[in-house]
Amino acid sequence: MSAISLFMAIFVVGSTFGFVVATRRRELGLLRLIGATGRQVRRLVLGESVVVAVAAIIVGCFVATPLATPVLDLIRRIGLTDLHLVAPPAWLSWAIAAPTGIVVAMLGAWRSSRRAAKVPPSAALREATIERSRPSILQLVVGTLCLATVVTVTVLTQHAEPLFALVSSVLLPEVIVIGLMCFGTLLVPRLAALLARPFVNRDVAARLARDELRAAVRTTTSIAAPVIAISAIAGSLLVALSFTADWTSAQDRAQLAAPLVVRPGAGHEAETAAKLAEDPSVKLVDARRRLTVPFGDDGNERLEVDAVDPTTAAVARGLHATKGNLGDLHGATVAISATQAIDSGTGLGGHLKARVNGRPVDLTIVAVVPAAPDLYGEILLPADLVAEDLDNTPVGELFVVLDGGAETGAARAALGQALTGTDSRVLTAEEWITDVTDQVRRSNNFGLTILLGPAGVYAAIAVVNATLIGATQRRRQHRALGLLGATRDQLRRTALWQAALITGAGLVLGGLTTAFLGWLVRRAVAADLAGTGVHVSMTVPWLPLLTIVSACVGLAGAAAIAGAAGRRSRVTTA
Repeated sequence: MSAISLFMAIFVVGSTFGFVVATRRRELGLLRLIGATGRQVRRLVLGESVVVAVAAIIVGCFVATPLATPVLDLIRRIGLTDLHLVAPPAWLSWAIAAPTGIVVAMLGAWRSSRRAAKVPPSAALREATIERSRPSILQLVVGTLCLATVVTVTVLTQHAEPLFALVSSVLLPEVIVIGLMCFGTLLVPRLAALLARPFVNRDVAARLARDELRAAVRTTTSIAAPVIAISAIAGSLLVALSFTADWTSAQDRAQLAAPLVVRPGAGHEAETAAKLAEDPSVKLVDARRRLTVPFGDDGNERLEVDAVDPTTAAVARGLHATKGNLGDLHGATVAISATQAIDSGTGLGGHLKARVNGRPVDLTIVAVVPAAPDLYGEILLPADLVAEDLDNTPVGELFVVLDGGAETGAARAALGQALTGTDSRVLTAEEWITDVTDQVRRSNNFGLTILLGPAGVYAAIAVVNATLIGATQRRRQHRALGLLGATRDQLRRTALWQAALITGAGLVLGGLTTAFLGWLVRRAVAADLAGTGVHVSMTVPWLPLLTIVSACVGLAGAAAIAGAAGRRSRVTTA
């Protein structure tokens, strides 16, 4: 959350200051004309950024401090964590936030201050400014490096684990956004003009808006910047997490062999397991038990592990080793998932140090198993090693394998009858997978709300801010149009067309970024499950994506209307 918000802050502040410098060329040129040096102009811009940053920091800290505790309580209530989170002391938060705010403002204004220092004194005498659409050398270099990074990752993910593609989908949007903005003065105005093509012959306001956007390339790009950033980042995360839920769901279908899954009622775990064992249609019952075990030399790292019986888990949950042998999983041994092997850098034959029953144990990794987080965890210990702890460990799910002649529907009905009064639920394998997947999606949505909330609010402010500044910059053009006979309605429609075209161009670039990164994840997931015989359905989260589109269009439209309303009286006066 902090990383995404920091990126959005630096990105938007930098874009906005560049925008402001472009609108103040005559003012800055006048300062140069009366003797100000380039260094003094640069210090002026940096000083303004610091003054604004200090005022914003004071307001932000006093607003955020009383909100910290309610937000942390909300995170716990919606189920993102069971931990009781406590807000740090106010002075500590301020000590971190204040310098960060100053640094963000200085970084955002640094490049703009250099551009301001190069404004010539003759700019004070110009009635019009021709904005350069050609990127600078620095922009060409940075943009090319970003493009090369994207191409490299695309090649690497072709044969990489889906986890690598997932991480790439979280990190690459920022790289792509930076690359797009380096070539933004070439891309955004032309794309906006392309979107306007079907309408320019039908509405003179659309033609005026298109021509203004193509002439004021820096203004157009700066207004589109926050829309591109938030739509690309938020859209990519939404699609990547949705596809990841589809991936885990497909993993469950590929491995789960038990036709029935029982979720025992609280306090009735032992009774439920006993009744299942007594049923003549039940061949075996595989219980999933999770417990927390201290790891590391000092035991300070507590990790959740699964205690498994390899024999029953292999039959019911399809547990199998891709490396090593699960038959060796007994005593001081451990099996880990392929994901855990990548994360920890420890594979087959390696060792993990843990504390079991209060004594240190050196665990040998005897098997690496496929990742299937819904069926078992990342670390699997043999049940005999932690037998003393299992008595006090509740059972999560009971995977039921039926005799060959038993019919699933009849067995489910019979077990449901036998478990009456235990608050247990008997689900088919498909119902259980669907239920687990829905829970994952709900958790993802909650997580993204927390993750993208601050960045989304910041982007919303930036969209409105940039649109209003753009309206202010075009004030003189619109006065001239009013003198030439343009009506208030035409000027208002022109402002709305400008907002719609710029927002549309930003959303198209953000949407293309989202589609590209979604394709990366989908390709990796399909390759991972190739040969399993399971169809990988990909669920596109249309509602959240459309919400992002609607919010960007609505904010830009409202700001454009407000800016147009503020110009009406000025047009009449002129």
